[in-house]
Amino acid sequence: MTRYRDISLQYKLLIWVIPLLIFTVGLTGLYSYYIAANEIVDKIRQAQSHMAAKTTNQLDFITSGTISTGNFLFLNPSLQHLVTTSDTLEVREQIYKSLLPLMVSSESFQSLLVYRLSTGQEDSGPFAITQTGIASAASFAEFQETRFFKNIMKSAGEPIWDMLSPEDHLLHGDRHYKLVMIKPFKDFNTYKRIGVLMIGIDADQLSNNLFRKENNAYQLVINDDGVILASTELDNLGEHIGDLPYFQSAEPALSKDDALSYLLDRDDLVVSQTTSPLTGWHSLVIQNKKDLLKELDYIKSITVLIMAVFTLVMILCTWLIAKIITNPVKTLILSMKQLQLGDFSQRVNFSGNDEIGQLGYWYDTMVKRVKTLIDDVYTSHLKQKEAELKTLQSQINPHFLYNTLNMISWAAMQKNERDIAEMVQSLSQVFRLSLNNGQDNATLHQEVEFIENYLFLQKKRFTTRFHFSVTLDEEISHFQVPKLLLQPLVENAIIHAIEPLEGSGLISVACYAEESWIVLEVVDNGKGMTPERVKQILCHPKPVTPSIGHSGLALSNIRERLNLYFELTEFHIESTLGLGTRIQIRIHRGGN
Repeated sequence: MTRYRDISLQYKLLIWVIPLLIFTVGLTGLYSYYIAANEIVDKIRQAQSHMAAKTTNQLDFITSGTISTGNFLFLNPSLQHLVTTSDTLEVREQIYKSLLPLMVSSESFQSLLVYRLSTGQEDSGPFAITQTGIASAASFAEFQETRFFKNIMKSAGEPIWDMLSPEDHLLHGDRHYKLVMIKPFKDFNTYKRIGVLMIGIDADQLSNNLFRKENNAYQLVINDDGVILASTELDNLGEHIGDLPYFQSAEPALSKDDALSYLLDRDDLVVSQTTSPLTGWHSLVIQNKKDLLKELDYIKSITVLIMAVFTLVMILCTWLIAKIITNPVKTLILSMKQLQLGDFSQRVNFSGNDEIGQLGYWYDTMVKRVKTLIDDVYTSHLKQKEAELKTLQSQINPHFLYNTLNMISWAAMQKNERDIAEMVQSLSQVFRLSLNNGQDNATLHQEVEFIENYLFLQKKRFTTRFHFSVTLDEEISHFQVPKLLLQPLVENAIIHAIEPLEGSGLISVACYAEESWIVLEVVDNGKGMTPERVKQILCHPKPVTPSIGHSGLALSNIRERLNLYFELTEFHIESTLGLGTRIQIRIHRGGN
């Protein structure tokens, strides 16, 4: 800050104008970049929504075709004959040849697996075919242990969809993921379940048919369990959506709904998703926003170039303008230096009525009057010094008073007037401690010493009307507090508790440490106060009503001094009518 004050006005103008210019141009460029980026993101988001909707429509068409294929197979007499009566190799080859054209031409039918539930005949294994021919599959006993059998047996007859992975080992030798529709196979005469039909769609082929890799967009389809049914990245087929790299920083084991919410909430991604009304599957399109905005880099380059050109131009313009403005100021500075040397003939004679011209005019006017004013100030200063000297001469040396009181105490002791000597000695101590060499604060040791002498004098006044005790922890004896902090509390205890009391009273003053607090406490066994009176005193930090009285004024002054001197203090009053009052000041250590 000192270096800034010492540099010239020309450089100060440069220091202020150039950052302001850079900020303005930069803010304009950033705003332009922000608008362009939002426009691009909005267009990409619209395109993504269209892609997701298109995928959903295609998927609904394929699943509808699969359902139709299932209905067709249910009505196929050869397949009915195979399941209900005769299962021979010739029948299987005949069914395969009849279904092969449908499998080759259809997007929704690449494999078929049929299990018989109970035929009364020797089980010759399931009927399984793929586009490559008749295939071998897991036995019915093995199929019964799979989730596919358990889920279809729990269903009410409606087809269910699932993902068949190579690890399920249903189709031997088939290493492709398949989207399968599983439905009960029924006898069309009795309409009883006689088997299980599983139609498979190759997930790789489905993904290639559904998606086209455009703009580095990642597209996928997930079911209600979050399993990826189709994807532009074939390696992700069969995985849970929560296992994708997008969720590496998220909590583990995200559910499907949590994963979708997490993706939609991320600011660094542009995500669109639609839900199929037919299957409930979700089609998602995901793109990295940073990759989308790479084409806006040229705006940054243009902004930086404009900032550089404008900065150079404005440096030159600011330098010239500052020179025009500061030349008269330099002239004024030279004139003021001569004036400082005592040359009161100085004049700058600036022309014009702008700020510089008015400054020169009032400077010339000031020079004309300065000699007269300096004489007046000099005379006034002499008078002030004389008044201060008279004030100092009228002051009494406090040591004279201390010595005088000590002399009276000594004289009383010589005449065996011990009570008078003790009272004079206590009065001397009270006077010394209250003045405290002009200091505004005192240690707790000095404060307690003052209270002991003060109570000693008051006890001489009231004789047997009250007793007192004063305690101080040595640990806090050097803690600094405002001078005469406890005296108003003790005085209030004498006036409001001891004087009205008919019997013998007790005043206890204690100063002790309690954890990180220093506690100053004044307790009496006087007449006490009502809860309303206590609340009235505590709720008026500054006494504004006569009802609060002198006691409230003293307490409010103490609280105000505490708030000025310490950062953290507490002030408590506990009083019971007829039993007494406890006033406690709590000061947090280190709060000066």
